[in-house]
Amino acid sequence: MKLLYFCFCLLFITPALAQNWKGLPAKNHALNRHENAFVQVGDELFLIGGRGEKPVNRYNIQSAKWSETSKPPLEIHHFQAVALDGLVYVIGAFTGGWPYETPVGNILIYDPKEDLWSIGPEIPKDRQRGAAGVSVYQNKIYVTNGIINGHSSGWVNWFDEYDPYSNTWKTLPDSPRARDHFQSLVVDDKLFVAGGRRSGSVPDNGFAGTVKQTDIYDFKTGEWNTFEDIPTPRAGTATAILDNKPVILGGESEKQESAHSEVEQFDLETKTWTSLPDMQFGRHGTQAISLNNSIIIGAGSGNRGGGPELDNFEIFSSEEKVSFEADSILPGKLIVSADNIDFKNSSEVITIKNTGGNQAILISYLQIDTPEIFEITNKENLPNIIAPNSSFDIEINASKAGEGNLLIKPAGKSAPLLIKLKRK
Repeated sequence: MKLLYFCFCLLFITPALAQNWKGLPAKNHALNRHENAFVQVGDELFLIGGRGEKPVNRYNIQSAKWSETSKPPLEIHHFQAVALDGLVYVIGAFTGGWPYETPVGNILIYDPKEDLWSIGPEIPKDRQRGAAGVSVYQNKIYVTNGIINGHSSGWVNWFDEYDPYSNTWKTLPDSPRARDHFQSLVVDDKLFVAGGRRSGSVPDNGFAGTVKQTDIYDFKTGEWNTFEDIPTPRAGTATAILDNKPVILGGESEKQESAHSEVEQFDLETKTWTSLPDMQFGRHGTQAISLNNSIIIGAGSGNRGGGPELDNFEIFSSEEKVSFEADSILPGKLIVSADNIDFKNSSEVITIKNTGGNQAILISYLQIDTPEIFEITNKENLPNIIAPNSSFDIEINASKAGEGNLLIKPAGKSAPLLIKLKRK
């Protein structure tokens, strides 16, 4: 597996001065945008969505260049993207214009190696919302809080688990309080929630209603607990991890016209907040990336509300050198247990495996061209996405003599697998 290494030296060499923000080295600019996501997939960084229909921007660490890739299938904004096994998931996003944006009803999945967007499973109608916190823990995706009716009403304290490999949605214990316009993160076995607001809770003041409390869910005990208030209440924040501690960055509030530049860190042991150096630019409505004990953030809005949209990026590190080292994403390959199945009995089992890479594979379709003879009997239980180096079984029943083909199509440009079926 290819490893990439990239570094640049900060100007200061003492530990105290090294803890500063510096610009991300780049030979060109990404599109300016806000209410967007920013996520790492392997050795590349991806800037996704935001107000208006915009292509994805890809940052290549080796070349320090931005490039454009495909647009999402619809306008998406107010979401926290997550990466899992080389795919990007968009859950809990809004689409449409202010102030009555609507939740995106389906999970969207982006494959950066194929540069392909797919419309995934529908989110349960009674759990759809936007501006929610989204995090990954043990290969499952957790969606926390959010708001139903754009910026007007319907903030919720819902907490949900989505398993992309079994395509199952599970309702978990509600969080202690509703909030939206925030981001969550997971450190060790704890899901961390701070910042945000209840949009529309204060008449004629869209930036009021900020939530002060810090809420933490313990995956081991299955319980929520509330801790010390965040020092600077604000919404539209980003989150990151530094020295294995949660960090809240930027945001917007009723207290000031300009976006916040404050950076505050929570100590999970002492349950207290401390301040880190402010960002070079105040910003809200974007996402941050944690990589090798550094924080990367960019884009967003320079003032509360919708502008100016930013195109600059900056890095914070407690190290004298900022370095990126990450595994490349290597696509896997689908293989089958047999290319030809001669049915000796009325049913047979075929095993499909994702092998040779570290990326999950999304299945576009799985079908038989002679359904009057052969039928997949466990189709309802088959996965849409196959994890790296994992497999699943397809159970096929033959009702009479005949021939046919089983077609399995991975998402993207590759041809479908063809398994010949025959019963005498």
